[in-house]
Amino acid sequence: MNRERAETISKSRSKLIESLQELDALKASILDAIPQAVVGLQNRQINFANTAVEEVFGWHPEELIGKSVTVFYRNDEEAEEIGRHFYTTLEHQRTFVSEFPCRRKDGRDILCRMRSSRIGERLSKEKRIVITYEDITEQRRAEEELANSREQLRNLSIYLQSVREKESTRIAREIHDELGQSLTALQMDLAWLGARLPAGDLPLAGKVQRMAALVDATVDSVHRISTELRPILLDDLGLIAAMEWQVQEFEGRTGVQCKARLNCKDGSVEKDLATTLFRVFQETLTNIARHAEATMVKVRLFQKGEELCLDVSDNGKGITPEQAGDPKSFGIVGIRERVNLWGGSVSITGKPQKGTAIKVRIPIRRGEC
Repeated sequence: MNRERAETISKSRSKLIESLQELDALKASILDAIPQAVVGLQNRQINFANTAVEEVFGWHPEELIGKSVTVFYRNDEEAEEIGRHFYTTLEHQRTFVSEFPCRRKDGRDILCRMRSSRIGERLSKEKRIVITYEDITEQRRAEEELANSREQLRNLSIYLQSVREKESTRIAREIHDELGQSLTALQMDLAWLGARLPAGDLPLAGKVQRMAALVDATVDSVHRISTELRPILLDDLGLIAAMEWQVQEFEGRTGVQCKARLNCKDGSVEKDLATTLFRVFQETLTNIARHAEATMVKVRLFQKGEELCLDVSDNGKGITPEQAGDPKSFGIVGIRERVNLWGGSVSITGKPQKGTAIKVRIPIRRGEC
């Protein structure tokens, strides 16, 4: 009996040892399958490491056993700093995530995203924790390059917008001043000629009248074209005057009633921002005239906190989410592009047969409004 019992115990022990070995092999396989470097610490000494530490830090796992975790950092001071963060935080919570500069075995510095977790429900006296290190150096460099590219594109877009507005202003003034003056002189000459025609020469009088009417129409066209290129009011009297003129022009052209509450101090918005707001307002009214089938438009310009706000709503058929997000809706795309250049936001919402609301928010600098 004793021999059989001893054999049974021996077999059970062998199975237990085999199971533990399989469990250890499974743990090792799981650790080695993790792409991040994984190390276990006890009192800041490394007691296990997976194979990924070689890819991340250039160390063989066997070389690290028994070493201080400070081998991963650039100097002792930084090692102490991150250690204080880890252990202080892990006393109150299970895990902790941070980004910190590290150093490879070959001396190359890298940036790592580090995730630490205590072993057990509480941080033991031996300070047993597990840390994973993910090399995010290239990721961060790519993010910075992308951010720099976006900033360069933004600056280029601002420059192109500025150049376009300056060129539009120049052309508008030349059309208004030179062509306008010539047409005015021609009107005066025709009036002079009409006053001196023989009383009985009706065909010649009719010809002069038709010429005068054509010149008058051309003067109106010149005024309209120069205003569309760049409203003189915007440069001479400021944003509020230009928006009030645009409201009147919109009502006269479309027959749609437009109520405007413009509560921003006249001339207090810097020139480039005033241009952006005016162009956004123009495009919004153009979209309403083309698509909304509205009979009423409400406009508000005001300051709220550190933002300059422009709200335009109508009682038309209402824009759909698909239309608002359509990349081929160049008017809406243009509005978003202009506002984004100022770090602002655009919200466009619509309800069927109840209208569309556009809300523009642009951060303002001190002294504006």
